Amino acid sequence: MIARRALTAFGCQTCRQTIYQAVLRSNAPSLGNLSQNVRRAQTTVATRRFMSTRDENVVSHSQTVQAEKDEHNLEEDAEADEDTPWFLEEEAPRHLPSQHKPTLPKIPENAPEMLEPLIKYVYEDMGLDDLSLLDLRDIDPPTSLGPNLVMLFGTARSERHLHISSGRFVRWIRRNYNVSARAEGLIGAGELKTKLRRLRKKAKLLGQNTLLTPGADLGISTGWVCVNTRTAAETVTDESANFDASGLISGFGASEHGTTIVVQCMTESRRQELDLESLWKGILKRNLKEQAKIRGEKPSDDELDGLVATKLQLHQAPGASQWSAMEKASQQHRYYSTSARRLAPSPQVDAASDNATSAGRPMDLDQVASLQQEFLDIQLAGAPMDEARLEQLVSSILRAPLSGGLTVEDRLALVDQMLHTGDERGLKIHTRQMLVTIIEALVTSPAYGPELGRAQVNFEMLLRELDTPPTEEEVARLMNAYASHGDWERFWEIFKTTSRFQLPRSGRLYELAFRTIAATQDVKLCQETLRWLYYELIVEQPSITPDGALGKAIVSCVNVADKHAMRLHKNPPNFEAMPPVEVRRIQHNEYVKILASMEALCRDGPVSSTP
Repeated sequence: MIARRALTAFGCQTCRQTIYQAVLRSNAPSLGNLSQNVRRAQTTVATRRFMSTRDENVVSHSQTVQAEKDEHNLEEDAEADEDTPWFLEEEAPRHLPSQHKPTLPKIPENAPEMLEPLIKYVYEDMGLDDLSLLDLRDIDPPTSLGPNLVMLFGTARSERHLHISSGRFVRWIRRNYNVSARAEGLIGAGELKTKLRRLRKKAKLLGQNTLLTPGADLGISTGWVCVNTRTAAETVTDESANFDASGLISGFGASEHGTTIVVQCMTESRRQELDLESLWKGILKRNLKEQAKIRGEKPSDDELDGLVATKLQLHQAPGASQWSAMEKASQQHRYYSTSARRLAPSPQVDAASDNATSAGRPMDLDQVASLQQEFLDIQLAGAPMDEARLEQLVSSILRAPLSGGLTVEDRLALVDQMLHTGDERGLKIHTRQMLVTIIEALVTSPAYGPELGRAQVNFEMLLRELDTPPTEEEVARLMNAYASHGDWERFWEIFKTTSRFQLPRSGRLYELAFRTIAATQDVKLCQETLRWLYYELIVEQPSITPDGALGKAIVSCVNVADKHAMRLHKNPPNFEAMPPVEVRRIQHNEYVKILASMEALCRDGPVSSTP
């Protein structure tokens, strides 16, 4: 462009016009007439005449003013372009057109006329995305939502968008189609203001000791609005007998007419959490299968899946097929074997895996995979499960070998899903038996580490909060588990648990404690144990005689604590030839006294309990 200094340097009008013609395009308006109008405007005085005809001077004056403005703007643009450096010149952003074209669900056959404009309104005016249409009119008997059910799913961008669009949608249906419509979960503007006012008042009253959890629901947000409408008014007809295909009476009742249209409006997080599409898909599949059995047909799974697929129009996100293919490919395993085919595990193998797991022996890879498949059948296919089987599954997953490919996070996630599934089915999972099984499996897991240690602490806290007394078997199981890790603090804590409930300890628990401590061959540990545990044994009520397996365990512990104690007890030395200090040391040996006390109790002691 031409700078202002270059233009003003030429005082001659002819030179200036030549420069303009050289720079501007050929189709640009000529500036010669404009310059002549400028000279004529300098000598002409514009006057206003009171007549209907317009003077030529007025038109000339307006053209002159417009020409001056154009020239001034042209000079300013030239100066601005000259002052702007090249690296600050930015081009307008260019957005490539999206390759994903959203498609609306197709209208099913024999659908009500209002369904097509309703879908367009939901997509265009309400602005809901990811529309899915479920044709559930074949469900018999009809669901609680109504007969001839057609369900539409949509995703809202936010809570505000959800409630505002749902409220407008209900009013639009009532106004245009004169049908009844109700919205479950819709929070109106007045109700929202009332709840917010009460919430602020409550927070003000609580002050610094507020119990309001940050980010909590507090009854204000729902994330889900269900709009239910009927295409025709509910008509009540007289009850009559219903006949089946063979002509026999199948029941009595009044038929219902009309189609029920339900629009499920949800936020994205709520829709992923509930996954209602999968729920209704399973309901439709089971209902169609039951209807086929009533008709005497036995459709295959492929035929049933194909029939269900014709009733559902589920939303597919762009790139979902590619992502699912990549995910499936990443989960493939390659097996190298000399056999022509892999044999499927038999029920005997599953029973053997259960026995091996309960016995504490490690499982192989096939047994781990069979456990995972069994849990999927329980969770998705509705396979039966009781509390005993739940305990076996939890224990087996936590004790699975490291070579099975299960990480610590996978183990904890599976256990959490198992417990959640059991709780949903009404199983008692917050029991002492279940908690003891989980703690035992956590401690003896081959993947034991900080993560499992934190989970162990949490379950132990739940166990301590229970008010039910432990059984002898539960105490023994936890003692063995803690002893395998050398956690003697928890070992003695669980040993003393029965005292909290004022229950006596049996000879079996004492025998287990002495035998476990003696197996460590730790002199200091055996000495500390004998100094307090033996004296608790002799004052236990009902009394326990230290004989049999219990007596052998105590003697083994004494031999580790003092290897000369048994010899001094059986063959005491001649005290006459020994100095007095040595005599007093042998006579006051605590371990020799324990052996002597055991002999006295076994010779003429109380009735022994079963060790």
